[in-house]
Amino acid sequence: MREAVPLLIEAAEPGQRVALVGGVVRDLLRGMEAREVDVVVEGDGIAYAKRLAALTGADVRLYPTFGTATIASRPPVDVATARSETYAEPGALPTILPAALEQDLARRDLTVNAIAAVVAGADAGALLDPFGGAADVHAGVVRLLRPDAFEEDATRLVRAARYAVRLGATPDPTLVHAARAACHGGFVTLTGPTRMMDALRLVFEESDPATVLSLLAEWGVLAAIEPGLAADRTQVQAAWVLMEDEARDADRVALGLGLLTRGLHPARRSGWLMEVGLDRSTIKSALAAADGASLAAAIVGKSDADVDAACARVPAEGVIAAGGDEAARYLSRLRHVALGVDGDDVRRMAAVEGPEISRLLIELRRACIDGTVAGTRDAQLAWLADGVQTRRD
Repeated sequence: MREAVPLLIEAAEPGQRVALVGGVVRDLLRGMEAREVDVVVEGDGIAYAKRLAALTGADVRLYPTFGTATIASRPPVDVATARSETYAEPGALPTILPAALEQDLARRDLTVNAIAAVVAGADAGALLDPFGGAADVHAGVVRLLRPDAFEEDATRLVRAARYAVRLGATPDPTLVHAARAACHGGFVTLTGPTRMMDALRLVFEESDPATVLSLLAEWGVLAAIEPGLAADRTQVQAAWVLMEDEARDADRVALGLGLLTRGLHPARRSGWLMEVGLDRSTIKSALAAADGASLAAAIVGKSDADVDAACARVPAEGVIAAGGDEAARYLSRLRHVALGVDGDDVRRMAAVEGPEISRLLIELRRACIDGTVAGTRDAQLAWLADGVQTRRD
């Protein structure tokens, strides 16, 4: 931040107010290094973002409709034009108008989001905290800024749960009441499945999604999104530990959604995943995770070769969801076993074509995992040659 702030100031026009806002201010108040930088500017945020990108030499992605931009610096910087919002009806996208920093803070959902540190302008150095957000950060409380915030936009329910867990904070009783009332009143449905899915995606980027999902279940948010969605906290925690230890390449969203949809009827499960706008690859992985219990039953107590054969047919997210020692063995060791020969070698050595090539490669892989064939290329070529001789005999 010591390096970032001078650039944020330099990018401002004379007299233009620029402020750090939201998460970056919370992190600084807690004595933590900011993971990302959110900046609000009065005036033309797009022009400001272009100037800042030129100063940092980083790429910039512009969203002129909303007056926002993202600069791919380290840390990344999200720039927004200070604005006010009005909602024609609950669940609708807001009508946006340029505004002062103070109005921008007043339109937010949580007090811990409505804190700004001005870095450029006549009041540079000021902490704008009109709603007591800094005190709530220090007290470990997540408090609703306005009683109708969840009714305007039900995706804020998910954000409130995420922030409560991330900050190790307690949701204020008034917030919990408003959350349950918004779910009971149908405002989640008004917001729509696609927007709620966009909010859910962010849950799976948190370090403790299991606790976030537990809060959402407690408030009634999951059931309001789709009846039958449920999160087994122990299962989600175990899956996240296994993923972090052995499979960081896994799709977190697919894994989380698979665990969430286990309680849905299989036909409804796939239908809902399509309705919320997921791509085919994510849906395939999510369905595998949802069916993780079947894979767990198939591999428990089995040999390495049997575990490898069963898990190799399933996306990694399904293996993680299966859990247990067998899944851990596959993810940590077995899936990384690589043969020293390929299809061309099989064709040349065994004089076979088509499906027989695949069959022999599978058989050879099994022999390598069982330890009956060494992991060297020479040993595997010898195994192929022996097989040819055996068939001739």
